[in-house]
Amino acid sequence: MIGIFAIIILVFDFAISVWNAYASGYNIGLIRKGRTSTFFKAAAYSGLGLAFVGITYVLVIILSFVAYVLGYIGIGAVEYALAFNFIVFGLMIIGFGFMITVQSIIIAAKRRSIGSILIALWNTFAEVWDIASYIEGFKESVNIISKERRGNALVIVVVSLLIAYFITHAAYKHGIRKA
Repeated sequence: MIGIFAIIILVFDFAISVWNAYASGYNIGLIRKGRTSTFFKAAAYSGLGLAFVGITYVLVIILSFVAYVLGYIGIGAVEYALAFNFIVFGLMIIGFGFMITVQSIIIAAKRRSIGSILIALWNTFAEVWDIASYIEGFKESVNIISKERRGNALVIVVVSLLIAYFITHAAYKHGIRKA
């Protein structure tokens, strides 16, 4: 049951990240056509960063388990990859997410529509959840990284980064064309 729930969350995170890449491309395309504040430009690029990091985060998890099941890496490499993923990309998700949360609160305050308020509330909840999860898991992840050998774990991270770049870039470019 836990495995199915984890798969659903990974699929959801992946889909949201691809959507963020598309939406960021769309927003950046609109920004290029008109004038806007530096903050909203930074928020649009933060959305793109969040998309890239989110896709990478999911891919590291999936590729680690696939490589383990196929016998290419041992459980220590999986633990290392997941701990590294959590520490590095988890912090980046929090950073980019903070900018998106602030932007959504500003938009909700200006528009005062139910949709924008719900998005701001969701983003705030997600940001607080991410920070709490990061604080809770940080020490254990650092312990894993300090004890485990890197081995093929970093290869998985690099492959995940490359795949994430191509997916993010494609969705971003599609968003720009739509704008």
